[in-house]
Amino acid sequence: MYMKNDSMIRTQVYLSREQEQALKSLALTSGIRQSELIREAVDLLLSERNALHSQWKQSLHDMKGMWSDDENAEQRMQLIRGEFDR
Repeated sequence: MYMKNDSMIRTQVYLSREQEQALKSLALTSGIRQSELIREAVDLLLSERNALHSQWKQSLHDMKGMWSDDENAEQRMQLIRGEFDR
């Protein structure tokens, strides 16, 4: 749980009525403050985005050299590039 301290920065966001009502309801039923739920949601979004970025970078890394022993790699690349020139 977050505690109010010097490292916390106050911010303001606009929510739709539906979001505000759902957030209030969740806070009441879970016993967790709305501000904590919002911080959890932000943390979840950021961690998902970071995971997707890491997967993307890993995929590119894994493809490195994948055609290095392909005798037809140059022809294959020309064919692929030709598809983009249409």
